[in-house]
Amino acid sequence: MKGYLAGEHVAVDASKAGKLVERGFGMQHSGRVWLSLPEACYLVEKGTLRVVDEEGREVEAAELMERMRLPEYMVYRDLRERGYVVRSGFKYGASFRVYERGTYRRDHSKYLVKAVDEGFRVDICELAGAVRLAHGVRKKLLLGVVDSDGSVNYYLVERLTP
Repeated sequence: MKGYLAGEHVAVDASKAGKLVERGFGMQHSGRVWLSLPEACYLVEKGTLRVVDEEGREVEAAELMERMRLPEYMVYRDLRERGYVVRSGFKYGASFRVYERGTYRRDHSKYLVKAVDEGFRVDICELAGAVRLAHGVRKKLLLGVVDSDGSVNYYLVERLTP
């Protein structure tokens, strides 16, 4: 399957990408399936997708990774490898929304995930706001922390009430 790099997205002809949408990849619009960079990069790594730029030059996974924050891609790939459907969490101020296996399109996402590098610093008020927002939309907040060796660890962040 072939996709075309268009800024921060990759466009694939919808007639050839129907299975991708069913598996939780991309958004269908105007006869195309629009993939985010993490989605496209993951599919390139898996050998499912070839991406070309506006000059017709093939774009490798490494070049796609350079266009995004590495922790986000590492967390995205880890979650996909574990069998989760991973969608953008932008409207919630998070990196991703994550659906339990088998629940995509049948239920709401269960988690909001914020992808960060090991040693990140966060303002406690910002973290409290993120936890409160996640709670308000009935989701759990996870921090996906990418270690210096590239492994990903997840930490549940929630409020405690006495």
